[in-house]
Amino acid sequence: MNSAFRSPSRTVLYWSIFGLGLALSIVMARRSQVEADQVNQLRFGWWWIAQDVFLPHGMPTSAGGFSPGSLITLFSAVPLMIWWDFRALALSMVVINMAAFLFLERSIRPALGSRGRWLLLLLLWLGPWRMAFSSFIWPPNYALPMGLLHLATAVHMRQKPVALATFAHVLLIGLGAQLHSSAALLALLSIALFTTRLIKVHWSAFAAATCVTLLSLIPWIRAIATDPSLAPAGAGFPFRGLTLIYPMVRGLGYTLRMASLSLPSRLTTFDFTPAFGVGTDHWLLPPMTLLAAVAHLTALVPIWAVARLFRNARRRRPWSQEADGPLRGWLKGYLAMACCAAALSFAASPTTMMYWQTQVLMATITLVVVIPLEGILRTRHRPTLLRCLSIWTVVTVLLLATITAAAPMFRQGGRKAAVAVLTADEPLIDELGLRNHCTVTIDENHNWAIPD
Repeated sequence: MNSAFRSPSRTVLYWSIFGLGLALSIVMARRSQVEADQVNQLRFGWWWIAQDVFLPHGMPTSAGGFSPGSLITLFSAVPLMIWWDFRALALSMVVINMAAFLFLERSIRPALGSRGRWLLLLLLWLGPWRMAFSSFIWPPNYALPMGLLHLATAVHMRQKPVALATFAHVLLIGLGAQLHSSAALLALLSIALFTTRLIKVHWSAFAAATCVTLLSLIPWIRAIATDPSLAPAGAGFPFRGLTLIYPMVRGLGYTLRMASLSLPSRLTTFDFTPAFGVGTDHWLLPPMTLLAAVAHLTALVPIWAVARLFRNARRRRPWSQEADGPLRGWLKGYLAMACCAAALSFAASPTTMMYWQTQVLMATITLVVVIPLEGILRTRHRPTLLRCLSIWTVVTVLLLATITAAAPMFRQGGRKAAVAVLTADEPLIDELGLRNHCTVTIDENHNWAIPD
């Protein structure tokens, strides 16, 4: 039965489907639009290249202030050095996600088997959440590859201290915090993994990565010494999620949806007129809106998978013993610790959780679903599950096609279109091609520094 999933023809089909997903991501990146946050990030790269101004801080944060460090400037400027167009950043996002996915897939392949690899391809690589949010400019979108690489490096630290893996793991968290604050959740998860002895730390590599991180923060430290308002945090209060409950539940809910076809309104406010002309919206909008609404029911799948994970966890040996056992057992321990770290992080967060703050867990929650489904494919319920997966695949393809053609972030104009509201007619508007491909509005009273 398993040989059918790993035959040469299936291998060719696997990589062909992977290539189709990559090609569609490139199309989506080239169609991507910009709003205030996207223009905000573009400014970091444009100021450095065009004006020779290197900003020592990152993007505005939801809690107030700015993210530490200046890595966002590098991630914004380097693609623009290759192609002087705003879409260069979107394409770089596609490349980063591809590399992170391939590294993770190779790292956990023994735990998944051939069936699990196919499930990961369908649920994560072709998942509408990943496809959409890895195809346009937005600092929170860096969180997804951060989550992928966190797990991939942790795999190589499970049995013994490995210098390179530890260095990359710690550097990922330290530098990742300069891209998006959700790296704090990864730090909490790493502490949980170390405490439960699911990872082994190479302390010399840990110290080296810490030093590199601190050195990268020197310009930022000097800047906040001059202007304390650049420091992050300020809004909200610690453990707001635990005090008010709703923010924590909201964060957990969004995390679960990442492994489903239950999409946010940012992706499902469809308008087919810009892509296909007047009259098409009348015929296409009702069925696709209905499909997106019914797809919310798929959120029940990750809910079931998480419940199953923790139900089985109570009967397992201590997680610390899994590090020296099969990779699949260790992976289940990682996923359980990730869910616990997420709950604690959402409880401690000073602000209400939004869906983009949970992207760092997209791969984790998807694997929580993949593992039990892979097990079912080895039982007598396999035919039923294959029929369900076929339906899932059809819905995925329809949603991806609709998002690419009609979602606000991938079409110019139309209903609730993405609009870049700027305070002045700046040179970067024409230099980076914003005016030709996006909707730009000038409003002198607009505050473009919208928190992420």
